[in-house]
Formats: sequence, C-alpha cells, structure tokens
Amino acid sequence: MKKRLFVALLCVLVCTVAGISLFYVINTQAPRPPVEADSNADDPEPLHSVPQSLTGSCGVERWSVKTGTDADVGLINLQSVTQTTIAALAALPAPSNLPSNNRIRPTETTIFQLHDTLTEFKLESDSDYHLVLSDGMGHTMIGEIPDPTCVGSSSPLLTDIRTARAAFDAKFTPTGNFQTANVPITVTGVGFFDFLHGQTGVAPNGIELHAVLDVQFGTSATPTPTATTPPTSTPTTLPTPTATTTGGTNLIQNGGFETSGSWTESGQSLPVRTAANVHSGSFSLQLGTTSGQQGDSIASQMVTIPPSTTKATLSFFYWPATNDTISFAWQEVDILNSNGQVLQQVFHKLSNNRAWTQVSFDVSRYAGQTIAIQFLDHEESNGHSFFAYMYVDDVAVTVQ
Repeated sequence: MKKRLFVALLCVLVCTVAGISLFYVINTQAPRPPVEADSNADDPEPLHSVPQSLTGSCGVERWSVKTGTDADVGLINLQSVTQTTIAALAALPAPSNLPSNNRIRPTETTIFQLHDTLTEFKLESDSDYHLVLSDGMGHTMIGEIPDPTCVGSSSPLLTDIRTARAAFDAKFTPTGNFQTANVPITVTGVGFFDFLHGQTGVAPNGIELHAVLDVQFGTSATPTPTATTPPTSTPTTLPTPTATTTGGTNLIQNGGFETSGSWTESGQSLPVRTAANVHSGSFSLQLGTTSGQQGDSIASQMVTIPPSTTKATLSFFYWPATNDTISFAWQEVDILNSNGQVLQQVFHKLSNNRAWTQVSFDVSRYAGQTIAIQFLDHEESNGHSFFAYMYVDDVAVTVQ
C-alpha cells in the first residue's frame, strides 16, 4: 500500500515539474508582439521605452523618416519653404508603399507651410504633439511635433523641432485628451505620408507635416483676403504702380537691390542696401540694425497684377538674426492693399536662423488688383541690448 502511495506521489511531482517547465519555455521562447499604445489612444502604433520622453515612450513606425535620421534626410532642401494648402496636399496620390527608412520624393523632401486653423491638439502615447489643422472648407490634416528626446542627435531637424515644441508649450499644455483651440496658426514642416489607422483629423491620403519645424500663432490663415489694421504704427507710403505685362514676367523692379530706387523705405531705422550679406549679385537689403533700433524698419513696393493672370507667385530669400529672448521684436512679410492695409501675412515671426531661406507664396487670388509687398523688421527692447534684423534678396512677383 505504501509503495503504491509513493508511486502516485512521484507521478504527481513529475507532472507538476513538467508543467512548470513547459510554461517557462512557452513564455520565454515564443516571440512577443511589440508594445502598443493603450487602446484609447488616438494614434495607436508600436512604441519603445524612452524614460526621458514626456510619456516615457517614443514611436517606431517610419520613425527615422518622421524625425530626420533616415537615409534620405540629406535630400530635404532646408533652405526652401513651399507655401501650400491642405486641399492641395490632400489631393496628392497616396503612395502604394511606405518605406521605413527612405523618403517618398518630392513630397517627403519638401518643407511646406500652411496658414490655417488649429482646431484641437493632444499629447500622443509616442510623446508627439498631435495637431489637427483645418482650412475652414472641410479639409483637415495632421501636424506632429515630436518630443526632442525622441529625435536622434544627428537629425538636422532637431534644433527646429525643439523651437517648435517650445513655441507650442508657451501657449498650450497638451495632455492625453484632445483640447479645443480654434486659433489661427502658421505651421511649417516636412511633408510625410503616414499609415491610415483612424487618426483624428487625418487627410484621406495620410499626408501630414511631420516633423513640424515651426509654429506661429495669430497669423491670418483664411485664403480669402480680409482688410485688417496693420500691425505697425508707421504708415506705409506706396509708390505709383508701374506698367506690367503677362507671360512669366517679374513685376518687381530692382528685386536684387543692385541699384537704389524702386522701393519705398520708412520707419525709425531706414532699410539700407548692403554688400555685407547677399544671396546673389552684389547687394541685398538690410532691415533693422544690430543695435539701437526702436520701432520699425520697412521696405515696400507696389505692383498691379493683370486681370488675365492665371498664376502669380511672390518669391524671395531672407536671412534673419536676433538676440532677443523676450520677443520685443519680430520679422514680418505682408501683402498690402493700395491703402496700405494688410490683406495677408506671409509670415510674422522672430527668428535667429542666420541662413538664407527661400519663400514662395501664391498671390494669384489678387489678379486684377494693385497690391504692395512689404518687408518689415521691428524691435523695441525698451532699453535692453536686444536687436533683430534681416537681409532680403532676389524678390520677384512672377505672373503667367
């Protein structure tokens, strides 16, 4: 009897040990799925742990492309910004394949700028700020500002990402829930196609601005021109319109500032032609000074865009600099009407980029109108030793 009981106990022990061993093998050798964002996240995707990031996690899918550490990042033209609209980006064909470490050209090697409305925003599980942008006409798309901690130190986008993130933090405090904003915003970022997985505000083709490199609040984002009070107290005197022709003609006179004249200059610190820093040719125009400026430095030129124009583009290069850390200053480019009122801001920002950057801006909507192109630099540090200035060169308004 004792012998049978011993055998039974031995069998139970063997079975128990075998069961434990089998459980260990299954749970240590079987492949594990990637860690996912929680099921309530708006943008669920694979994550990896980065304790220093805002949520403790960063993304995985196409992450090198999103943050500028991919094999093709050198193809991005960091000195050129293309003005566009949500509708135009959303109309691009969706790619059939989204490579993990390469870019889809030309969209993902282009820096775009949008003037729209920030409707809502949220902190995602991958530590991105998820911005929902709307043009007010039924088109929406997403902009994403990564956590700089999630961006590799080799990324040429890292400095601008830090700046954009800080600018957003200065106005809002994103959390894990969507917050309503409904404020005008100018967003500059790299084109990016994302996987479609039900993201709030996603464009039909998955196009985003990712990474966002600059955000400016309060800039008029509506495509319909609306006369507003100019942001400066110094009235702008506009010259008499010059005769123009169509067919690829540049309407701007002396856009390279190689000679004196053609531009109306005003402000407490008058703009000056200079050979100190040029984009091409021998001269550029400097607005603002390196010390002692109080108020505005303004240059403008009026043009008449023929009614038959089918396409009109304002383009120019600018080189901004400042040591202002309190934002007494700004650099600005405007479209004015013939009365000197601001119809639309091309940009309004304070930048210390210290590099020549090209801007192209569609002004086709002003066909048949007389408008002025205004460059403005403002500084009023009230006794502080701050300065802000910018060089402008190669200005053109090309009509077809």
